[in-house]
Amino acid sequence: MAKLNISELDFDAVKTQFKQYLQSQTQFKDYNFEGSNMSVLLDVLSYNTYQNNFYTNMAVNEMFLDSAVLRNSIVSHAKELNYLPRSRRSAKAIVKVTITDENAEGQSITIPQYSPFTTIYNGENFEFVTNQTYVAKKTAPQTFVAENVEIFEGQMLASFEREGFFVDDDGILRVTLSNENADTESISVFVDAEATENENVFLRKNDIFGVGPTDKVFYIEPYIDGRYTIYFGNNIFGFQPEEFEDIRVRYRITSGTEGNGAFSFSLPTTYGSAVVETIQAASNGAERESMESIRYFAPKSLQIQERAVTTSDYEILLKSNFPEIQSVAAYGGEDLEPPQFGKVAISVYLGQNQTSLSTTLSNTYIDYLKDRSPLAIEPVFVPSKFIYGCTTVDVTYNPKLTSKSEGDLDVLIRDAIKLYSDTYLDDFNTFARISKIATSIDALETSIIGTSISIMPYIEYSPALGIALNPSFKFEAALVKPYPFDTADGFNDYKPAIKSGVYTLNGTDVYLQDDGRGNIQVIANDIANPKVIKPIVGSVNYKTGEVNLVGFIANSYIGAGIKIMANTIANDIKAPAGRIFGIKNSDVTIKLTGSQTNAR
Repeated sequence: MAKLNISELDFDAVKTQFKQYLQSQTQFKDYNFEGSNMSVLLDVLSYNTYQNNFYTNMAVNEMFLDSAVLRNSIVSHAKELNYLPRSRRSAKAIVKVTITDENAEGQSITIPQYSPFTTIYNGENFEFVTNQTYVAKKTAPQTFVAENVEIFEGQMLASFEREGFFVDDDGILRVTLSNENADTESISVFVDAEATENENVFLRKNDIFGVGPTDKVFYIEPYIDGRYTIYFGNNIFGFQPEEFEDIRVRYRITSGTEGNGAFSFSLPTTYGSAVVETIQAASNGAERESMESIRYFAPKSLQIQERAVTTSDYEILLKSNFPEIQSVAAYGGEDLEPPQFGKVAISVYLGQNQTSLSTTLSNTYIDYLKDRSPLAIEPVFVPSKFIYGCTTVDVTYNPKLTSKSEGDLDVLIRDAIKLYSDTYLDDFNTFARISKIATSIDALETSIIGTSISIMPYIEYSPALGIALNPSFKFEAALVKPYPFDTADGFNDYKPAIKSGVYTLNGTDVYLQDDGRGNIQVIANDIANPKVIKPIVGSVNYKTGEVNLVGFIANSYIGAGIKIMANTIANDIKAPAGRIFGIKNSDVTIKLTGSQTNAR
């Protein structure tokens, strides 16, 4: 007798298997399954089986971090890996407060912790608060000034409102935060204390190392629906309050990214009038961590155990804990110029061509890494550097297969290149894949027959003018070594491995190029009378792509910098260590050729 084997998730396939099974039985051998009530019964059976299979499959998928699709499931798996998904983060601004008070006595005025600042941004009202007490010092009669006041977007949970608490099966006292928009970085915990006092303060910890039975600490772990739970020690690792003690929790309820960009603030005061000057507009507000981010970082956090040992550990720790960081690269200090041994160099890219960090952010990152780095290793933050690609695109198309003009096609192609750059580039350790760019262009229009692309990487050098300098440029790629340069053979036919953009030296427009022998020369930019002005001003290593200049002087140049371009052997371009690869629209040259050939 045939066995019924239901292995399909498709409704029609399940129904077909039921039919085949019944047809194999002698009782239903000649039965009409479509023209009878049996069809309705089969629909019911198939639907029920389909639903059972679907939910069983879904439930099994939710058991694994890689396949889970529900946020609560992903968060639960992260919890098992001791990973705390990032909450919403408040935007932070830095302001200067000047208070004028005719009745003030003494040499200072105190701006209390949690003092509210207000602003209207994009037509919405926002509240910012201080996270500590600031002192405005007297600078003139009736005038008091507080410098570098940090204010954070969000409203504090009013008056230390008591959260719901419970004791779990293990006897651990837990407090569940009521609001899913809490910024976990702002949480303060007090036990058996008045709202206005800072007594019996419990400090946040992420692990149990060095925690004794009397230490007043608390921990945070994810709960359901985007909320978080605070829990205390067990009187072995950390002190546990009594169940009925007055537990008070205070935190900011934030709007996340909505506060980014706010720049005009006011401070309502009970003492005179206050003028608020914005030093740094609000930034770094973030939404709660995405499911894909949790899926990526949770296993890695287990690997590194909150310790920065390898360079990848530094990258993972910073990227997972600071949402404003778009990309980060860490490498040994020996690769710096000059080398700094015993240090790890870190480049952080915040996006939108922000290559340098503010002192505040840099100190924040260093303080975070301080307790997670080996004692002998010092993290140092260096500005992010870019490498760009001069991109030439030759496209053959059939004009009869499209209604678009060459101008329209040009726009489409540029948009495709920009999309590729935004998706796959603008990051450290990236590759510009010629084949992927060409494929994306070929897919734009059926009229496009073929695409040929070449990319020449370049570093934009912005030297101080009129000063002899010794810069180095590392392309970290083998270069096409040309035949040795000979002025008798002419300048126009020579294809150097290294060539620079035009700059001015002693009133003459010049450029750099190699001579095929490993030397860098200064060449007069004169089509009618080109000549070598300086035969040796540096060297190039054709195997490694390293360029070293000696006594380089530029009196002027046009644009953001002088382009130092390299002719690499490999078609695909990889960003050197500590550099971000990108393609500017202004560096893209597109050549369109019409053809009646349809073959691709």
